[in-house]
Amino acid sequence: MDNAGYVSLSRQSGLLRELNSIANNIANVSTTGYRRESTLFAEHVKALGSDPSVSIATTAGNYIDFSEGEITPSNNPLDFAIQGDGFFLVKTPSGPALTRAGAFTLNSVGEIVDPDGRQVLDEGGSPIVVPSQAKSIAATPDGTITADGQPVGKLGIVTADPNFLVREGDNLFRASKGYQPLENAKVRQFALEGSNVSAVAEIAKLIEVQRTYEMGQKFLSDENDRIKQTVRELGQGQ
Repeated sequence: MDNAGYVSLSRQSGLLRELNSIANNIANVSTTGYRRESTLFAEHVKALGSDPSVSIATTAGNYIDFSEGEITPSNNPLDFAIQGDGFFLVKTPSGPALTRAGAFTLNSVGEIVDPDGRQVLDEGGSPIVVPSQAKSIAATPDGTITADGQPVGKLGIVTADPNFLVREGDNLFRASKGYQPLENAKVRQFALEGSNVSAVAEIAKLIEVQRTYEMGQKFLSDENDRIKQTVRELGQGQ
């Protein structure tokens, strides 16, 4: 394969990753607290002696958009939304993880958990337990949970450098450089934050990337035919 083929192939590989990211965004357009992801490209230029330099595009990683999603009211007293910065803390087998998805419930022992049964942690890193006999659950704007007017815990709301947050699936993030409590956190009860994905924008981007990918495939096909024709003519000339 010559330089033109390598350049086109590297671009196709990056576009395929970008298509996967866009498809994942569209699939999560209705997922509570989901954060949109996009692909970052880098250009590598190499000089080839007296020949023109070669520029190859590669994927440099993924970028996660941490802008706030729309907050909508709900009827569940254990639905919470963070206004502005911050993440909820949940317990996982590999340690605390961060999430913006605040659709919580109670498990069989009265612990506040996420939809997958992971314990929601308080500011000290412990589960929050609501007494079984409690008739009402309320929350103050700073995340303090009360049951029948009595405090039972305070939601652990933390912040972390977005450049060091790693997506782990299930709408969770791992803070590779650690996290710290968020001062003056603002929490809304009876509310959920939606995904920050714009379906219209993602579909438009999907069409654009698909067309670019198809053009690249056609170029590779034409280039392959050109090489075959060249080899065939050289063989006939011998």
